[in-house]
Amino acid sequence: MNERSKKTVLLVEDEVLIAMAEKQELSVRGYSVEHLRTGEAAVAHALNTDSRPDLILMDIDLGEGIDGTEAARQILNEIEIPVVFLSSHTEQEVVEKTEKITSYGYVVKNSGITLLDASIKMAFKLFEARMQERQHEAALLHSRDLMRYVIEHNRSAVAIHDKDLNYIYVSKQYLDQFHVKDRNIIGKHHYEVFPDLPQKFRDAHQRALRGESSTGEDEPYKRDDGTVAWTRWECRPWYEADNTIGGLIVYTEVLSEEPAKRINTRDTVNYLRSILRTTQDGFAVIDMNGNFLDVNDAYCEM
Repeated sequence: MNERSKKTVLLVEDEVLIAMAEKQELSVRGYSVEHLRTGEAAVAHALNTDSRPDLILMDIDLGEGIDGTEAARQILNEIEIPVVFLSSHTEQEVVEKTEKITSYGYVVKNSGITLLDASIKMAFKLFEARMQERQHEAALLHSRDLMRYVIEHNRSAVAIHDKDLNYIYVSKQYLDQFHVKDRNIIGKHHYEVFPDLPQKFRDAHQRALRGESSTGEDEPYKRDDGTVAWTRWECRPWYEADNTIGGLIVYTEVLSEEPAKRINTRDTVNYLRSILRTTQDGFAVIDMNGNFLDVNDAYCEM
């Protein structure tokens, strides 16, 4: 094992002869060992980024000053590092005291270098697993925050509910289109926010929770205040990692006019376009910037 790949172990032991023997045995096993005699020195050394070790072997009885458990507590309050207690104590209350501080290991002195080395290696594996778990949790939290950001700023009206119909994510467009006054609706029940929601929409929610998707076109939503919102919507389930239904997603668009007005407007446009196409005179539709929007055949032949 070369010097750059060696793990650094801080040995905190007040008895010099014991420390010299343990340091020699650990060095033979490939560790770079530093020795300190007091808890105060161990705290300062561990919290110094220039001298921070990879692991601490902490004796409990350290003579005058703070003992090993207090030193470990102070260190772990500031940084995450594997601490293995190395002590002659075998009393249950002492072991339980150390377990409340850290769970990387407790080795009785004179157990032999083989057991000590195995305990150190296990502590390193446990520490690595915990760090990977922390990274995974951080990545998961970032993904959730990113999902929330994307949905909140979506230009469409989107709401995501859990299987109890509580809001998980919602877009600002959703809140704007339905004139939701209390913007903080995450965690609230859908029907608490919209107590006047018609039964046909509630039925669509139940179908989604059974795995069915539903859509609606030009659907009226009559509010308690007498207004009517004409909507185009889709409701579909979303699934957990184990493929069970986790809740539902609602996509909604509040249409600007009721269907009859939109149909009349569309019919008028089609009627005028048919006249433009069949007239013998040349006609062109030009915007204010001089761009052609439409022309008839007679105009093209001019």
